[in-house]
Amino acid sequence: MIFRYKALPALIYLAVLLIFALLLSACGTAESQAESNNGSENESEIKIGPLPGYLAPDFELEDLTGQKVRLSSLRGKILVINFWSTSCRYCLQILPDFDEFNRSKAEDVVVLMVNLDVNNDRLPLYIENQGFTFTVLKDERGEAARSYLIYGMPTTIFVDKDGIVSMRLEGPLNKSHLDSIVEQIRQKS
Repeated sequence: MIFRYKALPALIYLAVLLIFALLLSACGTAESQAESNNGSENESEIKIGPLPGYLAPDFELEDLTGQKVRLSSLRGKILVINFWSTSCRYCLQILPDFDEFNRSKAEDVVVLMVNLDVNNDRLPLYIENQGFTFTVLKDERGEAARSYLIYGMPTTIFVDKDGIVSMRLEGPLNKSHLDSIVEQIRQKS
């Protein structure tokens, strides 16, 4: 069989056109999904997920005193949810900034520090010794972490007053970042 090299550029051109058309159609689908998620008042029509534009997955975890906290019960507040571990040095480095932010935040903001340590018996003593004032929730089985697709720490999720994820950031943040992001969320509301 003789392969004709003259047909090869035409085949490549058609393949590139097909790929380009698929990419354009996918972009249109994502935009229309985001518009329908943001413009819908009916919660049953809003998709649940850990990404911006989606309704934040609900969870119920215990704080360090054994009190249960359900995420959905905090609607009407801006939520700053940080997933962290005591074995993560970057997580430990940012805890003072989160605490400073927590002490200075407005009343319509709630800071939830979700600890992912499996054996966190010493966690209450650590938090007390450091003098931290934020709410620490225990996710020993990793259920909330799985629903938020946490694969690295620290990861911070920002949720608006309607329960919609506004932003997701992986890596360290400082107080000025936290102040700025919460102010952006407040202005969009």
